[in-house]
Amino acid sequence: MSDAVVNKYYLEKVIELAEQLPVVATEDIYDARGNKLLAKGAKVSRVLQEKLILHKLTKPIEASLRVTGGVDANLVVKTAERLLAENKALEAIVAVSQGNGPSPLALLSRLEFGNATTMMLTISERGGNEALDHAVTVAIAAACFAKHLDLSPELQQSCALAGLLHDIGELYIDPAYLAPGRQLQPHEWAHLVVHPRTSQMLIAEHEAYPQEVARAIAEHHERLDGSGYPRRLAGAAISPCGRVLAAAEAVCAMLRTAHGLERAEIALKLITSEHDRRIAAVVSRARKHLRGSVGQACAERSVLDRDARLYRRIVDGMGTAQALAQSAGLSPSTRDLLERIAARMAQLQRAALSSGLDLVLLPEGEDGFDGLLVFEHAVATSEIGWRLRELSRELALATCSAGERAIMAPLVSFLDPVTGPALEHAA
Repeated sequence: MSDAVVNKYYLEKVIELAEQLPVVATEDIYDARGNKLLAKGAKVSRVLQEKLILHKLTKPIEASLRVTGGVDANLVVKTAERLLAENKALEAIVAVSQGNGPSPLALLSRLEFGNATTMMLTISERGGNEALDHAVTVAIAAACFAKHLDLSPELQQSCALAGLLHDIGELYIDPAYLAPGRQLQPHEWAHLVVHPRTSQMLIAEHEAYPQEVARAIAEHHERLDGSGYPRRLAGAAISPCGRVLAAAEAVCAMLRTAHGLERAEIALKLITSEHDRRIAAVVSRARKHLRGSVGQACAERSVLDRDARLYRRIVDGMGTAQALAQSAGLSPSTRDLLERIAARMAQLQRAALSSGLDLVLLPEGEDGFDGLLVFEHAVATSEIGWRLRELSRELALATCSAGERAIMAPLVSFLDPVTGPALEHAA
């Protein structure tokens, strides 16, 4: 962006939007050699696309375009009202959030967007993939959590704004990596892991928002225990708004599923070191307020067998990591990486023990499975499985020699049997 190189994925989305709404140049657009590519006031069309891709510009394209009829605060509030009416779990979070400060809807009504962020939000709204719905949901939850943590009204406003804009960096990623249901290979994860930083840079460059907004956006996948990304920040190194946004994003991802509050409550209690425990308390209160019930889950022996296999995988993987960390010829950074992976897996083992994944609950052939217990096991299994894949991705992104990657290959197989072979191929 600083070199005024046009991102082809973002430009394609702009061109698609221009086929639905008027998108015009707010000033003359020149390439780096001084050639005018588009005059002020001219409409953007697909004819212009090739010119913009082939040339560096004197200014970022984001700073030179405006969409008419795009997303504004009024549409954001209407979207929030619809989501609260449709999603009882989100409504319950709002209902139980305590503290001083404006309501989430009042915060959203005060938002202002420049040309660049209006364009990005409008692309999300018109994309048809519920991206704007997710962004508004996170903004509402972030506002609620910020109020409960007694952040100032100004920081509550920043949390809501950061929630709305946290994923705009994904507009610059190859859509193939964001396809629903696609499980990324570890080496492909590098394309997605940068989106918090991309989002931060876009906000810092194109908006005059409080610095807390861009910083929180950069931190929305960080975790208090240092297990997040992209910088593996921990504790006080994460800003108050960043902690709020990280928890809101994680919770809202689960609210889109059946029994979302129950899933979020279990996930937050599974590994308590990742988020502020006061936020977990809000989710628990919201679940009780909603008085939802998971009912009788599908109580099949295969579910428990899967849980037991996952637990054995954790134990085997931890032992492998500990052993590999003692291998001769490793660089200090690779040895530190393996020791960190082993420590993280020990934490996952403790979480698995606390959720009972190591147990076979009933003898073979015995009836009477507890549906709630099976549901809790299913959520715990899913959460721990995701964290094992994250560790596999961390290995894939590490700077290691080919020999070190070969040494780590058995560990990758334990962490993620599906994507493990890709790491060896990537080396």
